[in-house]
Amino acid sequence: MRNIFLIIIFNIFYFVGNTQNFNPKILNLPENPSNDDFSFLKEELKGVQVLMLGEKTHYDGNVFEMKTKIIQYLHQELGFSTIAFESGVYDVWKAQNEIKKGTNTLLAFKNSLFPVWSNRKEFQSFVQFYDTNKLNIKLFGFDNQITGKYGDENLFIDLFEYCNKNQLELKLDRGDLELLIESINYSFVFDENDITYSQYKSSLENLLKAIAKKPKTETNFYWAQIIKSLLVLGENSYSKKTQILSPYNTTSDDNVRDKQMADNLLEYIKNHKDEKIICWGANQHFVNNMSSVTNPVLKDFVPMGTYIKKALKERVYSLAAVTAYDSIFLGGKWNNTLIDNKSFEYYLRGKNIPHMFVSSKQEGMEKPQLNRLFSPEVFVYAGLNSIHDGYFYFNKVNQSTLVESVEYELYKAENSIEKSDNSIQIIGNQKQSKEKSIALNEVIIRGRKYPYSIVKKAIINKKNNYPLKDFNSELLSNINVKVRDTTMLDLDFIAKQYEFGYDKINRSYHQLKEIRWNIKNGYSPKSLNSDFFYVYRSNPIIFGKYLDEKKFKKFVFTEDDDIIYNNKEVYVIHFSTLRDQYSYTQRNFLCDFSGTLYINKDDYAIVKIIEKWEIKKYDSSFDKMIELQGWQKKYIQKESTLEIIETDFKKIEGLYYVSEMKNNIYGNIVDKDNGIHPFQIVVNSFWNDFNIRNPEKFTYHQEQTLFEKAQYSKAFWDNYNLLNKL
Repeated sequence: MRNIFLIIIFNIFYFVGNTQNFNPKILNLPENPSNDDFSFLKEELKGVQVLMLGEKTHYDGNVFEMKTKIIQYLHQELGFSTIAFESGVYDVWKAQNEIKKGTNTLLAFKNSLFPVWSNRKEFQSFVQFYDTNKLNIKLFGFDNQITGKYGDENLFIDLFEYCNKNQLELKLDRGDLELLIESINYSFVFDENDITYSQYKSSLENLLKAIAKKPKTETNFYWAQIIKSLLVLGENSYSKKTQILSPYNTTSDDNVRDKQMADNLLEYIKNHKDEKIICWGANQHFVNNMSSVTNPVLKDFVPMGTYIKKALKERVYSLAAVTAYDSIFLGGKWNNTLIDNKSFEYYLRGKNIPHMFVSSKQEGMEKPQLNRLFSPEVFVYAGLNSIHDGYFYFNKVNQSTLVESVEYELYKAENSIEKSDNSIQIIGNQKQSKEKSIALNEVIIRGRKYPYSIVKKAIINKKNNYPLKDFNSELLSNINVKVRDTTMLDLDFIAKQYEFGYDKINRSYHQLKEIRWNIKNGYSPKSLNSDFFYVYRSNPIIFGKYLDEKKFKKFVFTEDDDIIYNNKEVYVIHFSTLRDQYSYTQRNFLCDFSGTLYINKDDYAIVKIIEKWEIKKYDSSFDKMIELQGWQKKYIQKESTLEIIETDFKKIEGLYYVSEMKNNIYGNIVDKDNGIHPFQIVVNSFWNDFNIRNPEKFTYHQEQTLFEKAQYSKAFWDNYNLLNKL
């Protein structure tokens, strides 16, 4: 007891001594600062050309709003005139050019910036500010990644057009290059099936050398940085380094990216010497100097800010957002966090002031302090004056929220038609009709022109055969789960759905209405977001890559005998692919992917699709963790081995809608004693009661997916007689 008392006394004296030694000057700011409250920045940023304006996480909505206020002040009072985002060089350049042509500003940001900003309500104050001042403010993206729709759809069209116009040679097939970059950017896999890494690297390096010999123009500058960024993307995905697992936001895994981000920004500064620039991104990328950090994992990280500080010295200023709020948004939910009582954040929280500014330009900031600037929870010692030049404190943070109206507004913007020079142009999608066409030169080489031609016509006719507008429907599902021969779960449920058109990459939204637990024996999922949820949300017309106008040529199609299906003659076309990763299979594990298409002969509508995934490698710990939610604690791991989905469509008022989906998942579940038990999940789903003409819209915020909140009415189920329907 005496020892415990002594420890407590020691800790008290240690903390008191620590707080006495750390007592920097602090500027208090109100809850809702006005322009005058930011006047301290005039002195703090004297002689500064580049302000690196950070954020603790990319989910703190009120931080976005405060950053916008700071940017407004700096633009109006200090003449900052470029906003540089942690988003793609090409994407943001394209956005700026499209805005100049008259494209909706929100749409341009939606198509270029990371959605953690562009799709968030709290970012819209910046969108409005920029829209008002767009004639006087430039945009720049310093990230080497492709971050938006512009990069996905237009980058290589524009690149090859640039090369042709300037007599530059890029010895790579455009279609193959597009697919490779998609694999790199979204699956993190360098797919060498069509382009080897050596071909990729040498071709882009030669192009970069050729661009360097051209006159120094704005266009040549951008394409040089884009090519450099593509080289880094390839290098990152091709290198076989084992990923560093750590609790920190960044590690040495990010060094290649951060170095290129620094190069992109420094080259922009060289080409825009008179611009005063504000960078919008994460705190950790804007760190000035890591030399005071001794943590074994973290100390090897070299952020972009280090390169910028070395090059610009006092002309760059890093302003970090810091908070001691005891909750943080991680893994899709808010988590409580403990604030170390010897830390910088704890000291600031003790002031109980909404916002504070702390400059590093003072003696009180020289002593290393515990901080969580590099992690949501883990505190490390570091010299605060060397990490950032200043700190803007938030006593609380609020999670950013999805813009409710953006889907409808963007839908209108993307589908509005303007007439210009006697031609028709789709706003938000600048591809010309020749770019929309599907080349069939590979079909001839493969010698399978007929089945490929059938699939090509089915792809072209998707816009005529499937709904492009939103609608409601009713979903009826039965879910049955067995381990060996024992039924662990049997339930029926009914949900109302709000669905978008089949030309949009959106999932449907659900409002769970009724549920009936027939058997609950060791597996009790909590909501529709459990491991079977994707079974009935993955519409193959939307997500099937064998129907993608770019990727379908990488699938092998063979024709079976024609048959009569639903009283119509149909082509039966089998498909398969050697590509085993996500960008072709839509599964986060390596698998052999194949299937069958039933295509009407008269209108080329696909009326039935069978998809089959034979899993080769299933080692994602994240997937395993998610899939075990709701299972008994005696089970520690579950791995699927085979999945088969059959999807049927029915015609309603001239268009085809998903009407039935049958899914079977087979695999093994492992218990704590390493016992292996085969399991099977069977989900039968049916759609009816379609509301096409006047759908009731609801958002993901209005979803009701929790089983425990769903109603059960015996009379309802007796009348509905769901089991007979299934």
